[in-house]
Amino acid sequence: MGRTAETALGASAQQIHRELRKFSRAAKLLSSKRARLINTHPREWVGLFNGKLCATDKSFNGLVRKLKAKGYSPKDTIIRYIDTSERKLIL
Repeated sequence: MGRTAETALGASAQQIHRELRKFSRAAKLLSSKRARLINTHPREWVGLFNGKLCATDKSFNGLVRKLKAKGYSPKDTIIRYIDTSERKLIL
């Protein structure tokens, strides 16, 4: 038997759509708030969940520890380093 798209992706089309919308909201927040984030969290790692800033830290590992301590899964969180240059790092 062939595998369905849902089986191959591990989620239903509705779940995938919902996750993509969450990611899109968070990505837009990062873009629209870039100047503010540079001012408030320069050279820090930030974690966003459901479009909201939920943790920051100077190190990636520190941010992951804070996310887990607050009950957020790093794999479900958008993590970005706030660099003051134009270079972009999105994980």
